[in-house]
Amino acid sequence: PGSSLDGGAEPLPEFWGELAGLGWLGLHIDEAHGGEGYGLGELAVVLEELGRVCAPGPFLSTVLTSSLIQRHGTATQRDRWLPGLADGSVRGAVAFGAGVLTNDAGAASERPHASGTLRPVLGGGLAELLVVPVEIEDREHWYVVDRGEVDVTLLPSLDPTRRVAAVTADGAALSLDAALVGVTRRHVLDLAVTLLAAESVGGAAWCLDTAAGYAKVRQQFGRPIGQFQAVKHRCADLLLSLEQARAAAWDAAREAGEGAEDALAAAVAGALVPEAYAAAAKDCIQVLGGIGFTWEHDA
Repeated sequence: PGSSLDGGAEPLPEFWGELAGLGWLGLHIDEAHGGEGYGLGELAVVLEELGRVCAPGPFLSTVLTSSLIQRHGTATQRDRWLPGLADGSVRGAVAFGAGVLTNDAGAASERPHASGTLRPVLGGGLAELLVVPVEIEDREHWYVVDRGEVDVTLLPSLDPTRRVAAVTADGAALSLDAALVGVTRRHVLDLAVTLLAAESVGGAAWCLDTAAGYAKVRQQFGRPIGQFQAVKHRCADLLLSLEQARAAAWDAAREAGEGAEDALAAAVAGALVPEAYAAAAKDCIQVLGGIGFTWEHDA
């Protein structure tokens, strides 16, 4: 991801067309809408492997958008938006961070008019289709809007391989047939956490493989550092943490939208997996002897 780290605006990855051609963006989408007809379990496999290589680009934000429309959209909405999201010609983003847009239309207006700013929006800089929350009569509703209806401003991101943006609406007239009926913030967050957990497991697995591989070959005091108890225990703890995180991530992907336990499974994944990934990254750098904290090193 060198160009992603060095560039200003986030570029669309060179492999985007090939990735879309393989059908990965539509694994969870019905075949009638250009997808492969599988589910989140199959999508989690791809997300884990993309996370393993820290792949840049709007894959996660796009499949999150299509997952919401696939699960909660009407037949007309699915016909309208899913084919483009599945073939990669349209990129999506979901404003699942804090805050909502407000409806500033008068009581006589037949259509809500959204105003306000949402930030940060993951993948917002490359998105052409956005799912945003709007507060109408003290209730939160989720609308699909085109990029042309809002202003998108790139924000500084801690992770330059994948940027965030601010999405601002100034009295944007919302189409009534663009509302995802019955969607709540819980639905949105559960899906986001499930997909992020799968990706995070892949990154944590890379950290373990890199740390353990280095510990086998790095010599100190005449033997591999992996023979020293402090390093050996760190790698063993990293493995246990990874397997716990992987189990939670797969459980969330399996349960998503399928039963009464889906919210619990997503909550467990959200509590365990990101923290395990961050700890794995720090442990990897420690085993590497403090190298790996600059962009010149893969870690």
